[in-house]
Amino acid sequence: MDWTQTLAIIASVAVILTGYVFISNKRIDDTNKRIDSIERRIEQVEDEIRDIRRELSEINRRFDRIESLLYRVLEIPHKEEK
Repeated sequence: MDWTQTLAIIASVAVILTGYVFISNKRIDDTNKRIDSIERRIEQVEDEIRDIRRELSEINRRFDRIESLLYRVLEIPHKEEK
């Protein structure tokens, strides 16, 4: 094997490794984009959950107020003991 064949083999291995690294980097970039997209969706869901909790809290306050008013309206006066 002379030096030209050795250089050809080294160049072939370098090209194959470069192609593999390029494909791996593209896959890593695609995976990172997917992860970023998932993170954005998770943040949106968390925001929606916070909004729902706020709304539920407000509804609970309103129900408490309604309950209090109903007790006042429907309260039966006690008979005085003789």
